[in-house]
Amino acid sequence: MTNQTVAEQEESKRIINSEEELSKKLYRLRKLNEEQAIEDERYQREIAESDEWYQPSKKKRANQIEYVEALIEDYYHRRLQENPYYRYKDRNGTVSKKTSTTYDYNDEELINSLPEELLKKTVNKVGLKKLFQSEKVDGRKKIITDNEGHPITEDGEIIKGVIAKEKTEVTIKTTK
Repeated sequence: MTNQTVAEQEESKRIINSEEELSKKLYRLRKLNEEQAIEDERYQREIAESDEWYQPSKKKRANQIEYVEALIEDYYHRRLQENPYYRYKDRNGTVSKKTSTTYDYNDEELINSLPEELLKKTVNKVGLKKLFQSEKVDGRKKIITDNEGHPITEDGEIIKGVIAKEKTEVTIKTTK
């Protein structure tokens, strides 16, 4: 065979010239699709098997992580009682605190007790927060509240429709 004949045969394999060749290509396509379906099924089965293998160790490790974090938080809270500015940092990581204030609003009670400039159809909560009496504690602004958590305005008036809740979260960061 010459080079031209081989090239012509290669070219003829790239195009379909008869219904017989079409039938052969359809058969080939069907077999390829069947092989792909078998391979996909095996892949899904292997993924499920490895997931079954992986889940118990992942759950066990998650429980251990939770336990160690609880121990760290407990120690940090005890040290925080001694020193409100306590923070730990070394080459393995840091332990610190983050304090945030959340507000629970009772809109009906607020509408009845607030002046008109803070009311539209709803309560202007941003403007309301500016009225709260505050002080600097640990380098951040802290709202002054009564015993029940109701904020006190600069005029000394207690706002009954709002409850300020302060939450301290312990932040644990390990180095990579």
